[in-house]
Order: sequence, then C-alpha cells, then structure tokens
Amino acid sequence: MKPVPLGTCGTWQGIPGPEQTAETLGNLGVKVIGSPALLTLIERCSHTTLQPFYEADETAVGISFQLEHQAAALPGDPLRVQVEVMGVEGRRIELQVEIRQQERLVMQGSYRCQVVNLSRFLARYGLTGDESRSN
Repeated sequence: MKPVPLGTCGTWQGIPGPEQTAETLGNLGVKVIGSPALLTLIERCSHTTLQPFYEADETAVGISFQLEHQAAALPGDPLRVQVEVMGVEGRRIELQVEIRQQERLVMQGSYRCQVVNLSRFLARYGLTGDESRSN
C-alpha cells in the first residue's frame, strides 16, 4: 500500500433506484433507501477513493461502521456520498462519511477499512479471485 495522505477525499454521485429500498431488502412497506444500500454506496466510494493507493492485488475490506441516519433518502432523487480520510494506522484506514440528497443530510459517521492482499484474503476462505467474480 502506498502512503494515504490524511484529508484525501472522494465523492460518488448517482440516483438510487427501487431495488435499493428497504422494502426490496426485506422491510415491507418501507419505500425509502435501505441502510444496507447506503452502506454499499459508502464502500463503493471509499474503494474508488483509495484505489490509487493500492499496490498490485490489493483492495480494502470494511471492518467497522459507525453510521447515523439523519433523514430518509428517496429513490429516484440524486444522492451524493462523500468520504474523507481521517486516520491511517498501518493498513487500517478511517474515513469520515456523509450522504446527502439535495441539501438534506441523510447519513453521517465513520467507516473503517483494512487494505488486504486480495489473493491471500480469498485463499483464507478457500476462494480464488475467479470464483469471487462469478458470484
């Protein structure tokens, strides 16, 4: 892993769809974007932000999440996910995260990940890179 400077920021923007609602994820009747879908967007944004710092065959995996909902996010309205590197301890990276829809704060908190060698990580669980891509 190359050094990751504190303050490194990243952004993801997109429009969530009905497949990301809490209802679709199993919470019947709740037609707003589900927490698991929001966490997925945080992980996506974090990964693309940190990708330039990975060495060959490295990636990051989430290890800790401290997130608070402030408001619901609606499908069909643009979302903006922002992450900022707040700490680096060896291969562990802590990011401050914020999700907004329009100007409304939807979620905020922290996300911690660890940079791993992907082949070794997968081998620990009896997987290879090819198998994981097909699932």
